[in-house]
Amino acid sequence: MLDRAFEPDAVFTAREIALIEPIARAVATPQPAGERYIRQSLGGLSVALPSQATDTVAGTLKLNTYMAMLAGCDERALAYACRRCLDELDWMPTIHQIKDRMAKWVSPEEAAIRRARAIIRAGRRAPEEGDVAAIPPEEVDRVNAFLRTRGIATQFSPDGTTFQAQAA
Repeated sequence: MLDRAFEPDAVFTAREIALIEPIARAVATPQPAGERYIRQSLGGLSVALPSQATDTVAGTLKLNTYMAMLAGCDERALAYACRRCLDELDWMPTIHQIKDRMAKWVSPEEAAIRRARAIIRAGRRAPEEGDVAAIPPEEVDRVNAFLRTRGIATQFSPDGTTFQAQAA
């Protein structure tokens, strides 16, 4: 159902909207990467991509800085960023380059939430039985009089729920 969110002719029933609303209100929670995962990811990058030569102390400080700056990041976003860095860069990425790529990653949960919100915001609703409220008799008379002055003959059903118009 969410796959139809961006189809130009997509129409959603009230029942489908009721199923979509909780998804639209949800918040995607990140899956934080553990220290070991971050170390392995950075290690993979440092083995695959050359970097500026440093001594042991500078190398340790650099690793600790990367670890501190990437702490708490989403594990799947980090994996995505590392793959992109390996595909796109010739040198070991900076923290900024890794974070830029992480920011472009969208989790499957977030994608579903965005689709649901798009449906709620702009999706067309299918008419339901009984969607049309009865029009009060005084409003029917007022509309009929106005339309007759414009040369349009009108006819409402007795209960005011259906309407037919034709040129007089």
